[in-house]
Amino acid sequence: MDNIIINKTDYIEYLQFKKLLEFQDVLVHAYTLKIHDIGFTRNKTNHDIDGSLNKLCKALKINKEYLIYLNQQHTDNICEYNKVDFVLPAEADGIITKLPNVATLLTFSDCISLFMYDPKNKVIANIHSGWKGTTKRIGEKAVYKMVKDYNCKPENIICCFGPSIRKDHFLVNDDVKQIFENEFKEIVKNNNIIEDAECTNEKGKQYKIDTILLNKILLKEKGLIDKNIIDCNLCTVCNNTMFHSRRAEGKKYQLNANIMMLKE
Repeated sequence: MDNIIINKTDYIEYLQFKKLLEFQDVLVHAYTLKIHDIGFTRNKTNHDIDGSLNKLCKALKINKEYLIYLNQQHTDNICEYNKVDFVLPAEADGIITKLPNVATLLTFSDCISLFMYDPKNKVIANIHSGWKGTTKRIGEKAVYKMVKDYNCKPENIICCFGPSIRKDHFLVNDDVKQIFENEFKEIVKNNNIIEDAECTNEKGKQYKIDTILLNKILLKEKGLIDKNIIDCNLCTVCNNTMFHSRRAEGKKYQLNANIMMLKE
C-alpha cells in the first residue's frame, strides 16, 4: 500500500493516491471504504437515504450541487462534460472534463476504477472498466479522447487503479475466455493474462483472467509511461471487510464510490 493513504474520520474512511495528492490544490479525489456502513447503489434516491453520499461530500468539502452521476451499464461510452448546460447521455461509463466544480461520481463493486489526470492541461477522466468495458477498451478510448479533444500528451497522463477484483478471484468459463482471446490475441499470447484455474463450476472448466495487467498493457500501448501507471494493489474480494464486493457479498451487495473533481 505504498502508493496510497487511507483517510479516517469518525463517520467515513476513504482511499487516496499519493501521486494525485501532489495536485490537491486543484484536484479532489477519493475511493470509499465500507467502514461506518458506507455503501452505495446506482439509484440516486438511495444515496441520500443511507447518508453515505452526504458523508463523502462533507469529508471532501464538496457541494452536492456539483455532483454528476452516470447511468453505468458496462458500456464504452465516455461523455465529455465541456459546458455547464451539458446533457448527460442515457448510458455512459466514463466522463472527461476540464471544468472546475464538476464532481464526477461513479460506483463500483469489483470492477476497475481508473482515475486519470493530466496535470499539464488540468483534465480529468473518471472511468468504470468492468470486464466488459475492458474488452471494449474503454481505458484506451479515454486516453484517445484526452489526446484528441484536450491536447493532452500520453506521457503526461497519470492513471491510478482503484481497488477491484484481481486475477485469482476473477474466474470465468470458456465463453468469456474466448471473448478476451479474440479481442486481445497478441497480448494474451505474449503475456500471462489467462491462466487455467484448475477448477470447474456448473458451466464447466474455469480460467483466471488478469484484467489489471491487461489494462496496464493497453494504456502503455497508448503512450502512458510506467511511472504514471499506479496501482493500489488491493483486491475487493480479498479485502471485503474494507470494500464492497459483489463476489464476496452475493445478491445483497452494495457499491463503493469514487469521485474526482477539479477545484476553481
